[in-house]
Amino acid sequence: MAIHPAVRPQTEAAATPIAGDTPRDGLAGAFLDQEASRFFYRWGGELSSILIRIRARFDGDLDQYLLYLIFLLAELSQVVLRADIAARGGRQPAWTHRGMNALSLADITRIPRETARRKLQSLVADGYLVRDSDGLYYLGDRYGLDAFFSDLRPLFWDSLLPQRP
Repeated sequence: MAIHPAVRPQTEAAATPIAGDTPRDGLAGAFLDQEASRFFYRWGGELSSILIRIRARFDGDLDQYLLYLIFLLAELSQVVLRADIAARGGRQPAWTHRGMNALSLADITRIPRETARRKLQSLVADGYLVRDSDGLYYLGDRYGLDAFFSDLRPLFWDSLLPQRP
């Protein structure tokens, strides 16, 4: 599998062009390749730091975070839908929390069903999720979209741009 020149070290990128790519010449090409490498180095460092913090928040279990992330994304999909409807001047639908069962979550995440069920129970015990009388799991109040965006903010483009004087 070929690696795009922007993510290869400069010497390898210059020595090994990819078919169909326009070779970068001179100082501009070297600067662009160097800046891309710096960007991905900073981004990877930020991602590692974020995963370490999130892992600690979820008792060292990133699978729990992955399960919880499915609920956050379902919540975020409603925010996006409502913004789209508002932009078109439409009438806002009632806000609904989407309930999911352990089998569906196991299928989505590819975590074995019994393992997913146990992890979901832990998320309920810790207040991240609630389980209703219908047997479905719903987003809890412990960690919502604001905390999600706060945790991931270092990965957003603006915080990774080179600092200009």
